[in-house]
Amino acid sequence: MNAEEFDIVCREFKHGKVAYGFQWNKTNHTRIGNSTGDAASLWAHLLSVASGKIPEDPFRNPFYVSASKLHVKKMSKAAKVNFRKKLERTGALQSSVNHDLVEILRNLHRDRNDMSYKADHGIVSDFLRTDPCSIAIEIPVWSNQYNLSGHIDLIRIVDGVINVCDYKPGTLETTATRFFNSIPQIAAYGEMLSHHLASTLRSALEAPLLPNVRCCIFDTHSSWHFGAEMFVTLNAAGLISGL
Repeated sequence: MNAEEFDIVCREFKHGKVAYGFQWNKTNHTRIGNSTGDAASLWAHLLSVASGKIPEDPFRNPFYVSASKLHVKKMSKAAKVNFRKKLERTGALQSSVNHDLVEILRNLHRDRNDMSYKADHGIVSDFLRTDPCSIAIEIPVWSNQYNLSGHIDLIRIVDGVINVCDYKPGTLETTATRFFNSIPQIAAYGEMLSHHLASTLRSALEAPLLPNVRCCIFDTHSSWHFGAEMFVTLNAAGLISGL
């Protein structure tokens, strides 16, 4: 399918000094399914976003924090390693060097003849036209409970599960540090999206009360995966800085 054959809805949001180019591939979403379960809840939310029916206050009010400012609370390098190993040992965190998301990103760099393998975030828009699992980019999310707001880089639906994905480019040597410190940010995106999806009329959509949302941090070297519940876990343990 050629790019021009996709039904892609675009809308620009000016939040602060930055313009965010929301795009939604309705063709992919319809093909995967949009009438039942979490995919239907996501459709309802993206329809509201595409229509501009989102509050302005979370993105303009100085008392709201951008999720991008959230990081893991300061701890020693050894403590970070031990904490990560604990997450991996319990299955709360998984990593992969050959996940399909990583392979797609590598191929997109090759198509661009970009051998740096760390292109800017503009490359994420290519997922909507090359990856059948990709649904939308630059999706605004917010939380009145936590006074948070942000924009999700990429949402995919894989095996019926909503995937909140964030592209963090950089060198191989810094991947572990970049990814680890970004866990609260991406987990916050997952938590906020989960809340939006759960706020839809889920009984009418034949969906369980709590949506199944997974989070992913990725670059061309590897990807880390964890559940959206990671945000609540870290927050309860007092491990989030900037909240």
